[in-house]
Amino acid sequence: MAIVIVYDSIFGNTAQIATAIRDALATSHPVRLLAVTEAGGLDLPDVELLIVGSPTRGFRPTPATSEFIEGLDADKTVGRRAAAFDTRMSLDDIHPAPLRWVVDAGGYAADRIAGMLAHKGTTPAGAPAGFYVGGTEGPLKPGEIERAKAWAKTLVG
Repeated sequence: MAIVIVYDSIFGNTAQIATAIRDALATSHPVRLLAVTEAGGLDLPDVELLIVGSPTRGFRPTPATSEFIEGLDADKTVGRRAAAFDTRMSLDDIHPAPLRWVVDAGGYAADRIAGMLAHKGTTPAGAPAGFYVGGTEGPLKPGEIERAKAWAKTLVG
């Protein structure tokens, strides 16, 4: 199964998660890891699984991630398996408490990415995943790299 992982990263946390996903899958599958800035015009004929990740910025993926997905040719994505992930702050780490409600109601990037990919006709390979950072800039919370590797294996298992 040929796999492509496309990600955007601002503070390096999402890049770390994307790399962990690649490492987990590369032992048994050919995997390409591309920053979203390198993925324009991505040719998908041999790609069986497309994984897209972004930090959550204002309840959404980064503009570059959204532009990448919008630029995908729906004729080439219909029926292709896809998965989405993001990096985010845990609700417990968001203060003051009323802001937690705003963030919970607003959502996260992974769900929006999954919806955008579905709009392009992809088939979900698994549930969208969110990986936690400690604060706006990170670092990743302990155990998130291992959790990302475990999630990645569910996509192909």
